[in-house]
Formats: sequence, structure tokens, C-alpha cells
Amino acid sequence: MIDNGKRYQKKRKEDPKPLGNYIQWHIEQNKIKKLSVSRYLDITPNSLNKYFKQTSFQFIILWRISQAVKHNFLMELGEQLGIAYETKAEKALKAQLQEKEEYIKDIESQLKVYRGIHKVTE
Repeated sequence: MIDNGKRYQKKRKEDPKPLGNYIQWHIEQNKIKKLSVSRYLDITPNSLNKYFKQTSFQFIILWRISQAVKHNFLMELGEQLGIAYETKAEKALKAQLQEKEEYIKDIESQLKVYRGIHKVTE
């Protein structure tokens, strides 16, 4: 017997919490006016309230909501995924940190030589 149900809709324990509830919580916690969000999205306030009941969103909707409330839900959700990802900014910072650490080692080496010379001349 073939299961014609929508298997992709079956809940899994590792699935995220309903996205609509989370977005509503974020908006309320940050005292963002729902009317301004609905205007930014060019939808009615009633439609925005319907979003809050949804478990998932189309990518473009989540993108626009992120812009409306000036919060990067995409990255936040990505962090919850638990799969490591390094942004371009993080890579640049790591490279800069490595460069600074090498510079410090060089300066410490020079300081050690200087202290050695200073002890000899005393």
C-alpha cells in the first residue's frame, strides 16, 4: 500500500519551533508596531496576524519581515540549525586576528632580544 500523505509535512523532533509564533514574539518583545510591519509588507494587519499562525514561510516573506523589523531571522535560524557556517565578515576577522597574533609574536620576540641586550649592557 502506498502512502499518499504529505510525508514532507510530518513533524520531526529536530524541526524548528513554529516560525509565526517566533516572529510574533520578536515583534512584541521589541515593541515593534504591527501596523508598521504590515505596511512595509504591503499587506493588511489581518494578513500579518495570519502569518503569526503559520509554521513556516516562503523565503521571500521571511526576507521581507527581516527587513521590516530590522532583524536577521535568516541568520538566527541558521544558527539554530547547528551546522557550522562562517560568514565573509567572520572569515575576514579571523584573518585579521591571525595577522595581529603574528605581529604580537614578532614584537614579543623583538622585546626579548631588546631585554637581552639591555641586561648585557648593565
